[in-house]
Amino acid sequence: MNTPVAIFIKKLTKNFSLIFASLKKIKPKTLYLITDGPKDASEIVQVENTRKNLELLIDWPCIVHKNYANTNLGLKERFKSGIDWIFNQEDKAIFLEDDCIPDPSFFRFCDELLEKYKNDERVFSISGNNFQFGKDRPKESYYFSKYPHIWGWATWKRSWDKYDSKISDWQSRRSSSWLREVIGGFIIAKFWKYIFDRLSAGKINTWDYQLTYASFKNRGLNIIPSVNLVTNVGYGADSTNIKSKNKTIGVSTVPMQFPLVHPMEFRVDEESDRRIENLVYLHPLGKLSLFLKSILGMI
Repeated sequence: MNTPVAIFIKKLTKNFSLIFASLKKIKPKTLYLITDGPKDASEIVQVENTRKNLELLIDWPCIVHKNYANTNLGLKERFKSGIDWIFNQEDKAIFLEDDCIPDPSFFRFCDELLEKYKNDERVFSISGNNFQFGKDRPKESYYFSKYPHIWGWATWKRSWDKYDSKISDWQSRRSSSWLREVIGGFIIAKFWKYIFDRLSAGKINTWDYQLTYASFKNRGLNIIPSVNLVTNVGYGADSTNIKSKNKTIGVSTVPMQFPLVHPMEFRVDEESDRRIENLVYLHPLGKLSLFLKSILGMI
């Protein structure tokens, strides 16, 4: 496979052997390895061992590029700087984190669609995740969403060039109607307004909401497979973001069938997106809280 694969490594766990089992089946010609630096002196040996043992897993002919931070950059800056580094050298790439285990067909799925849509500015990203739980089983191999899912994903430099980690123009766009026009629903638009306010104020230390912002702003279409191709097993007390298991964690993978059957229309599947909004972004108490805040003028 010619498309470069990039892996962000926080720590080497037993799950990593499963990731490399999939990689060995497709044997990417180019591999990018990105790790953060130790948070303190107690992590120095762990980080060094992770990097050393990681490289021992690569036993096929492969060009390996390493971006190992000397100091701890943190989640937001490590992902941004790592992806910037990759797209200074590549026009497209597939991304995985060390707690995301792919079915081998994930790589072919991304590879074919990266080529098919490489010059189509409407398509923003390609995901390996499907959280519809069988409620939406289209005859097509994928559908289009307004939401980029990043537990195993792929994109082009042209899309990443639209990324701004500071969402610098949010305040100037905040009072306009564009967000409601993109989102549609009143409550979910309030949710994202709340998120972007906190993100702009530096109260959320992440990198992926900014990707969603870029997709919204450019009215991007994000490809979602008709079956789940990557399972995220990263949760628990030592996890950076996800402390307890939820419905999107540990979802079983199903191989993609080829040849791919492409959608007949270029449009967002609104019904599927509503299910994602209720599953991932909103819950009954969250909806009530946002509604009350909007009534009181707090959002």
